[in-house]
Amino acid sequence: DSCAKQWRLFADCMNNVGLFLELAAGFVPSAFLALACAGSVARALTGVTAGATRAALTHHFAKSGNAADIAAKEGSQETA
Repeated sequence: DSCAKQWRLFADCMNNVGLFLELAAGFVPSAFLALACAGSVARALTGVTAGATRAALTHHFAKSGNAADIAAKEGSQETA
């Protein structure tokens, strides 16, 4: 996909929005449920968007047949 980097940036921005909404939910008790749900939706959208772009970016960084190695290293960096 020619727009994988832009969608990955969108995913990062949605992650920031989701985290902000979840944190703001604790400070606004009257809108706790709405903010918490909106934050969860934003983070779910992050997961879908980031997962969809992961294969294209892994293929971009792979040299010759080492896409599995790249994916494994990326996965280990995300958990660290």
